[in-house]
Amino acid sequence: MLGTVADQTAAALERASLAREMVAARSATETERVRNTLLASVSHDFRTPLSSILGSATSLLDYGDKLEPEAQKDLLGQIKQEAEALDDMVRNLLAITRIDAGALELRKDWIDIHEIVGRVVSAARRQQPLTRSIEVELPREMPLVRADPTLVEQAMTNIVANAIAHTPEGTRVTIGAQVLPLQVRIFVLDDGPGIPAELMPRLFEKFSRARQSEQVQGAGLGLAIAKGIMDAHSGSIVAESPVKKGRGTRIVLTFPRGEA
Repeated sequence: MLGTVADQTAAALERASLAREMVAARSATETERVRNTLLASVSHDFRTPLSSILGSATSLLDYGDKLEPEAQKDLLGQIKQEAEALDDMVRNLLAITRIDAGALELRKDWIDIHEIVGRVVSAARRQQPLTRSIEVELPREMPLVRADPTLVEQAMTNIVANAIAHTPEGTRVTIGAQVLPLQVRIFVLDDGPGIPAELMPRLFEKFSRARQSEQVQGAGLGLAIAKGIMDAHSGSIVAESPVKKGRGTRIVLTFPRGEA
């Protein structure tokens, strides 16, 4: 009997050891997959703006004295715009790294949603001045929200940029808010084609992108970062699509209200 018990114990320990090895192998495989996906995405997404910056800078250096002032200004504007796009990509990469490591530090302060939205909309209009309509419909009186202003602005920027990138020209993007006794809800609504039903369950996962938007630049990190930021603030983020008549998407960010 002792021999049988010893054999069964050894078999159980071996199975447990094999199970741990399988979990470790799967984790290593998933980590390698994520790393390869991220590197491939970064190399592709960085190449386009870098090529544009290099081309514009080369033109200015080689032909600057022969170009009209307006042409020089246009090339400098392209360099600035692409550099801002690279800066956004780097910020997102740093943010997703901190979120995955559980090291996202919050520097909370009382923030004015009007100011945050104003900066986000101004930046978006500089990048898409003619192709999208961005409207702000915030209540005149809104309570301050205790949050990290830099991270909240990054989350809002990602959501608005996502709405602009994945909807056709002429789309109307509306930013609004709803003030409740215990919460403040901010929403970004568009009248685009909506999100495919098969994508909705994994919308806030890393590298999640719709098939029809593969031509859109980006690693598919924007909404995942927004979710990580909202989770860190003890808030939430949800998506609704379609919104009306089979079209449109609404992303809602909910912040808990604190006592000023």
